Amino acid sequence: MYCPQCRVAYRAGSTECSDCHVPLLDGAPPPEAPEAFDPALDLVVVLETNNGIQLALARGLLQAADIPFFVLGQIATLVTDVDPFLLKWVRLQVPKDREVEARGLLEPLLKPEITLEAVGEDEGGESF
Repeated sequence: MYCPQCRVAYRAGSTECSDCHVPLLDGAPPPEAPEAFDPALDLVVVLETNNGIQLALARGLLQAADIPFFVLGQIATLVTDVDPFLLKWVRLQVPKDREVEARGLLEPLLKPEITLEAVGEDEGGESF
């Protein structure tokens, strides 16, 4: 018996994980999958920004697509706690073999489509 979430083994007769509160599965936990990210891969920069919101959105897109990434210069952003007007530049890097996929995901973020609705134009052509 084991917990499918935390992978802790239990004795026979147990029915629920005491930590996760999920039903246990029969048998032994399956072996852990090997880490998908190979640090020997060449990394390429797909985003260079000093905008924390843009960085957070990009990280979310890459995480949702299971693309491993590394933020170069992220430690420097801690300086913003001291001086919020000092915006540090960071570089978002991905493995070279995932570059095309990552750039495709990030393209709408880097080149947002501006519409009349976004700038305050109504259908009649009058601005507010």
